[in-house]
Amino acid sequence: MRSEVHAISGAVYDELGEGRVRVHKGKSYGIFDWEGRWQEGDITRADPHLLQYVGGPDLPAGIDEMAAQLEAAREQAKTETQQQDLSAGDLAEDAYTGSVRDPRYGVRNMIIGEGQTTVAPYVGDPGRETGKGWRSKGISFHEVLAGDTYPERIPEELWEDSPMPGGVTRVSTERFTSQKWHDLEVEQLWKKVWQFACCVDDIPEVGDYIVYDIAHLSYIVVRTGEDEFKAYNNACLHRGRQLREFDGKKATEFRCPFHGWCWEIDGSLREIPSEWDFPEVREDADHLREARTGTWGGFVFINPDPDCEPLEDFLGSLPQHYEKYEYEKKYKQMHVAKVVRANWKTNQEAFMEGYHIIATHPQLMVHGGDGANHQYDSFGNWSRAVTIAARSSAHRNIHPPSDEIFETRHKMANMMRETLRETIGDRVDKYCDAELIDGQYNNLFPNFHPWGSFSRIVYRFRPYGDDSDMSIMEVIYLAPWPEGQPKPPAAPIHWLGPDDPWTDAPEMGGLARVLNQDSYNLPKVQKGLKAKRDPYVYLAAYEEGKVRHFHHLYDQWVANGTG
Repeated sequence: MRSEVHAISGAVYDELGEGRVRVHKGKSYGIFDWEGRWQEGDITRADPHLLQYVGGPDLPAGIDEMAAQLEAAREQAKTETQQQDLSAGDLAEDAYTGSVRDPRYGVRNMIIGEGQTTVAPYVGDPGRETGKGWRSKGISFHEVLAGDTYPERIPEELWEDSPMPGGVTRVSTERFTSQKWHDLEVEQLWKKVWQFACCVDDIPEVGDYIVYDIAHLSYIVVRTGEDEFKAYNNACLHRGRQLREFDGKKATEFRCPFHGWCWEIDGSLREIPSEWDFPEVREDADHLREARTGTWGGFVFINPDPDCEPLEDFLGSLPQHYEKYEYEKKYKQMHVAKVVRANWKTNQEAFMEGYHIIATHPQLMVHGGDGANHQYDSFGNWSRAVTIAARSSAHRNIHPPSDEIFETRHKMANMMRETLRETIGDRVDKYCDAELIDGQYNNLFPNFHPWGSFSRIVYRFRPYGDDSDMSIMEVIYLAPWPEGQPKPPAAPIHWLGPDDPWTDAPEMGGLARVLNQDSYNLPKVQKGLKAKRDPYVYLAAYEEGKVRHFHHLYDQWVANGTG
């Protein structure tokens, strides 16, 4: 059975089975279902996301490696916190909201083997003024870079500090809920912008193709040569029937199933049955309507606009930031796509900031920071966020000494270094500590999120047909493979419906349980956007700077119609 300690209240959440969770501390307890409904006990409210994490849909036994590694630390935390009492009532939740200031809930660091658990009350991040504006009081990325074990290995790009200019921004709720805005996106964005269509390895041989859908638009992306890819509108030039409905391999032609009109895989016309009955049509039907294509880092991009800028110009400095990590030497280890009851922007923006960690992912704080000190940068058409592997939690006033942070980071990096050595050999010795243990969750406008460095994660977010209240979120893992061995084949897509939890895809490992927490929020956010009396949302000046950067570009492409 699953069990977690709340990082703020110290209450223990124990799975009881059948979707029920017991929340307890000292003599007080409460029993809830995993969606937050109270059933009995004197604790009548609890953290809904930790209830979901402990009692909600789970992975098969033995899959969640993170849970297994931290089991000893969790058990020690339970023993420690049971020596404290909670008064009857709502303290399991109130400890988060800040109404509890009991000295019994002071910081407790419990070190058990390699695990460390920190429970402390919420006090709020007071922030600090810097030369570039207000930032979290927690240790900064530049400060941990300054203490890196191998400063000579730090690439110049990691030192860049380029926050999104401006302050708090208001964005209209209508662009998340209105069919009008969806229709504008189709015309001004999806028909004109460079967009990730597939991985090169999804179509490894000449004639292999995928069907790429975005809103009601559909394209066939096909490999036509060793390093050549083409993309066509997925519609017969005769009467519009889709040429292909599913992905395929080794095609030698694209023949319409309706009347048999046929084109070569290079797009040129092969045959019009009864062509005598279509005088003067051959010239117009001589070639399938084509989108532009380009590749970078093992990804295939398309742009339906024949007059668009080159992909290289659109990417800007992005390839330079990724060059050292040799994405071409990774393979697609996993690919899961889930339909979500939320607009694609609502969905995407939940994964563009760490501001939500303290409320949505409390279990992460027990063994790490609270996300308040992430670094956020914007560069042209893409933006970056850097997570910091340090047990700094400004919201809970946890600020370990720098030498302790650097020592812990060095140990973590060495463990990662030796793990990677088994796969990529001594190439791992060219990377500094930060490249091995700090995450970079980046996104290229409008909807492509390749994480940097050695994180395996890539996200993509798309509209689900023409329903502005639905979207598709995809999670891809890219991983290196052992030197001297053949490259593994690309994993196929595992589709999940709107009612299927991420944990129905056990190949995702522990990330699936974390994404279940995010997906628990998203339909409620979408409904709330429609119920909201004020027709706008607020975006923070810094911690939501990546989201502000997205809407800055969105305004240029969609709101202003400039493309």
